[in-house]
Amino acid sequence: MSKIVVFQHVPHEGLGSFAEVFQAHQAELHYRPVYREDLSRVSLGKDSGVSALIVMGGPMSANDEEALPFIREELRLIEEALAAGLSILGVCLGSQLLAKVLGSRVYPGQQKEIGWYPLYLKEATAHDPLLKELPRELAMFQWHGETFDLPRDATLLASSKLYPHQAFRYGDKAYGFQFHPEMTSAMVKEWLNEGKAELRSSGLMPTVPDIQRQSEENLGHLNRVAKKIAEGFFSLLA
Repeated sequence: MSKIVVFQHVPHEGLGSFAEVFQAHQAELHYRPVYREDLSRVSLGKDSGVSALIVMGGPMSANDEEALPFIREELRLIEEALAAGLSILGVCLGSQLLAKVLGSRVYPGQQKEIGWYPLYLKEATAHDPLLKELPRELAMFQWHGETFDLPRDATLLASSKLYPHQAFRYGDKAYGFQFHPEMTSAMVKEWLNEGKAELRSSGLMPTVPDIQRQSEENLGHLNRVAKKIAEGFFSLLA
């Protein structure tokens, strides 16, 4: 049985629709709420019995390792997981943490992306296990204000107009996704409630009703996309 460790930074940012696929494959899902756990004795080395690491999003920064000690521990564990050859998926903050471990700079973008934006897949996705079945352009849910330089030796997989480094693959088994394919209707509702002040102060055009309406239009397709991504990721564990 595959054992997947999931780093969770806030209660409302979980696996979403990814979980259904992993549960269908009878994977062991081990959630680690890193914001309230001591990670100092956790290991993800070759003898840990772990098959994969998934690092989800959160409102903090990958550069907060001094203010938030768990960020420092996560960076250590991601580096350990890479060295052990684990399959890795970093989503939003998770992608920034992975990029930082790989030596890239993480920094504020020119403008936040909150809500639905076009995502453009690169030619390199044509044979990628996670993204090969997806259209070259699709509506994608975003909620972030930071970005990163593309890690050295990484393959760029997707971009948006404001954020050129939306997805990358490092080696054969490590992925960073700036975007959120895992969203469900309940998650969108909760995120908008939790983040309404951030949305108001961002200066962005979409309002909460705008994003709710766009979510009704796009979530059915996004859920199918998420399941293809999760199936592709699970295939790396074999």
